[in-house]
Amino acid sequence: MEELSDELLQGKTMKIYWFLLTHGESGIREIKRHLKISSPSTVSYHMNKLVEAGLVSKSSTDKYNIEETVKTGIFGLYVKIGTRMIPRMLFYISFFTIGCFLYLLIIFNRGTIVIHTEDFLFLLFVICGIIFFCYEAYRIWIMKPL
Repeated sequence: MEELSDELLQGKTMKIYWFLLTHGESGIREIKRHLKISSPSTVSYHMNKLVEAGLVSKSSTDKYNIEETVKTGIFGLYVKIGTRMIPRMLFYISFFTIGCFLYLLIIFNRGTIVIHTEDFLFLLFVICGIIFFCYEAYRIWIMKPL
């Protein structure tokens, strides 16, 4: 299934799948309008590919909905929360940032505001980690299909 998903989810098919992930149940004309695709038959063709692969299902009201969430390719770099697709790196950024603030609280609760060499090196390491993860999250964000 993963190999099939990598081959299948490219170009317009990927954009349509991403749209369904972020907007939920949608019809062909709604997808056409939002993605600015020239013809409903083009959307229908890509939707049929997704339905045949078992990633999308079609309801009796001619609406399409996600049947299975793919975790390969670019989709593996995101976490779906509600209708939002959030880069996984944001969780690492949050973890390091909270750790940095907690460590600063510990330093300032010592009674003296003297930062020792070990403290400085640790904070430098954590801040470099935060910067690295921010850069990676940005790179992932600009790779998203829509």
